[in-house]
Amino acid sequence: MIRKSFLYMLLQIIFIGSSLAQVKSNQRDQQHRKQGHWVEEVGEVRGEPGYSWEGTYKNDRKEGVWKKTTSIGTLIAEETYKNNVLDGYCKYYFTNGESIGKLSEEGAYISTEVEGQRDTIMIIDPVTNAETPTEIIRKGNSVRNGVWKLYDEETGKAVKEYYKRGETVTADELGDSTTEEQPAVKKAVLQLPHENTGKHKKKE
Repeated sequence: MIRKSFLYMLLQIIFIGSSLAQVKSNQRDQQHRKQGHWVEEVGEVRGEPGYSWEGTYKNDRKEGVWKKTTSIGTLIAEETYKNNVLDGYCKYYFTNGESIGKLSEEGAYISTEVEGQRDTIMIIDPVTNAETPTEIIRKGNSVRNGVWKLYDEETGKAVKEYYKRGETVTADELGDSTTEEQPAVKKAVLQLPHENTGKHKKKE
């Protein structure tokens, strides 16, 4: 009897495990909106290699951590989204040479505009000076915020950059008193780290 009970429990565990493993992906609701777990393939564009996206959609918008990998499965980035816009902690990785899989940069983004947000602005006619209300739809925008760490590809040592809603600031302004080497203050980078393939290369 005990043996039969044990076998029954074992079969139940196997059944539950296999059910959990079979996560349904790329599902849409009745309104044709993307929902739940999705895996998306992005092909090569203008000489840039293709990649895969994997993460969660909620009502057709990216939510939570999304992972980006190369066609052979090498991790490129882990990005946090809220309402389809970068908002939260992100990590980027080296994808070439001996540093594959090692951190390249990490830090947080904050969203300044929500994708799809509707605003009304007044447009002035240059001839009649008449004002006409016009609706615009925001595309969504994110900027760096807080402490960002940039890693040297050869040594693995990190330097820090400091941002306050996209503007570069000093360590004192953010209250950071650690002793890691700090780069000179410069203009905020507009490109995402994995889009700048020439950055942080090994020195010849």
